[in-house]
Amino acid sequence: MSSRVKALLQQINFIETDMELHKQILVSIPSENKKEIEKIINKIAKQKKEIDDLKLIIKETDPDEYEKIIALEKATETFKNLSKDKKFVSVDTLNDSGECFITLNNGIKVDCLVKAKEENGNWIVLTIDGKTKEYPGGFIQ
Repeated sequence: MSSRVKALLQQINFIETDMELHKQILVSIPSENKKEIEKIINKIAKQKKEIDDLKLIIKETDPDEYEKIIALEKATETFKNLSKDKKFVSVDTLNDSGECFITLNNGIKVDCLVKAKEENGNWIVLTIDGKTKEYPGGFIQ
């Protein structure tokens, strides 16, 4: 990944963090304060556009990296949707320990960004290459 793309991703991350803060502010504003609500909603909309614009720059700068980013975003959304009604006994991420993988019974190691083990022993994995996979517990060593 080029230093230009890394810098753009850092900008996106900063804006997303700020946007989350504004969303929290939004829910804390009394409903009768319409002017302040509108101000915060406009700020969030502006931030979403900034993120979209930065993604377009990434697409122009490095189309392959852009495709990877989009694949990860889609996989992350799929992971979130699959996780909504599940109860996990453990969740590990690559950021937590510097490594994240599961090993299948056939010896194949699956590297991941996130792995989550359900109460029933099944697993949901967000892979490094941007795929969300589900595995029955009996398939994992």
